[in-house]
Amino acid sequence: MKREWFYAMLALGAGIAGGMLGSRLNGAVAAAAVETAPKSLAAHEILLIGPNGRPRAALRMTKSGEPSLEFLDHAGQARIALDIGPDENPGMRIYDLKRALRVEIAVSSDNVPTLRLFDAQSRPRALLGVDADGEAGMDFYSNNGRILRELP
Repeated sequence: MKREWFYAMLALGAGIAGGMLGSRLNGAVAAAAVETAPKSLAAHEILLIGPNGRPRAALRMTKSGEPSLEFLDHAGQARIALDIGPDENPGMRIYDLKRALRVEIAVSSDNVPTLRLFDAQSRPRALLGVDADGEAGMDFYSNNGRILRELP
């Protein structure tokens, strides 16, 4: 009976010692992995892929060399795009299911923030902006792009 207790205690002690040693070694491996992780990633395009294997978002450089972030629908079409244009002005565009531009938010080169609303044919129909003096304005456009009404 003493011999059985001895072997049980020996197995218990070996198990505890093995667990402690294993956690120490595993922690050292995890710490080493963190220390060797790259600090940056260089690429022209990074795609986020959905469960069906299709891209759902893309961070990429445009053909003109400007950064762009696009959120894609299930068909792979851009629905929201954030970018900085060649003129260094930031903007956001929202597209409908037929890929028509419907909303655009931008800051122009003279620092005027604007919100533009477009019809189903991507024609501008309304513009809201604030000029450099802090004055707000709103324009409404006809089908052919003529100003119908300007406020104030």
